Amino acid sequence: MSEDFVRLEHVFYKYDGEENFAVDDVTFSVKKGEWLALVGHNGSGKSTLAKLLNGLLFPEKGLIKIGHFVLGEKTIWDIRKQVGMVFQNPDNQFVGATVQDDVAFGLENHGVPHDDMVERVESALREVGMSDYTLHEPARLSGGQKQRVAIAGVLALRPDVIILDEATSMLDPRGRAEVMATIRNLREREDITVISITHDLDEVIYADRVIVMNKGKLLREGAPEEIFERPEEMKQIGLGVPFIVELEERLKKQGISIEKPILSEGALLELLWQLNSNN
Repeated sequence: MSEDFVRLEHVFYKYDGEENFAVDDVTFSVKKGEWLALVGHNGSGKSTLAKLLNGLLFPEKGLIKIGHFVLGEKTIWDIRKQVGMVFQNPDNQFVGATVQDDVAFGLENHGVPHDDMVERVESALREVGMSDYTLHEPARLSGGQKQRVAIAGVLALRPDVIILDEATSMLDPRGRAEVMATIRNLREREDITVISITHDLDEVIYADRVIVMNKGKLLREGAPEEIFERPEEMKQIGLGVPFIVELEERLKKQGISIEKPILSEGALLELLWQLNSNN
């Protein structure tokens, strides 16, 4: 991950009728193949950033670059060919009568030849573990299955960047786990850049890097372990911490020494086992 594929420089955006900027002088970059998590409370600017990155909105000031293209009226379709977006409610994305029809819809709009389309649909559904549901009606699927089909529809278009805009917020714990496992597996097999916008901090531990937004500004940036080293700061801006970090804080209060956040359940159990063995 050496090449910056997504870059924002001093980006501003304000909604009509609003006094304050929803995105206020934000600068950051994302490397090709990286998983970046954007977190913040409601109104922090993270979802506005998602729409800016996909060209659904244009910045009032500043530069947004995806690949070799700077976002603008003339490059919007070049940008959208590179960026796939998965929204929080998969039902709003379904247009086909069957799962395969739905995944094929975007390819038809792009004029992809039929034989190529068939191969892409099969490949995308295989990637997300939904090959056995090709002829099922999307409405009859579980929440997690629906979101995996939505991801397949994006994958079939073969984007360089996938944006997950609160993509698991309407799912139960099982559905959430299914979607996160799908994204992790894709990262292992494909050189896909992932930008996840979320308020579920238990998802953040899977990212390579985290950006914390507050009142439209970039507040903090770093690896998940660095972000959660100061849990009280996160709580002060209306965010919590992942359950595993909360557990570690409670263990510290019981006198157990944990120098920095351990974001793996297995690693935490191993540490506790070693401490118990030493005692």
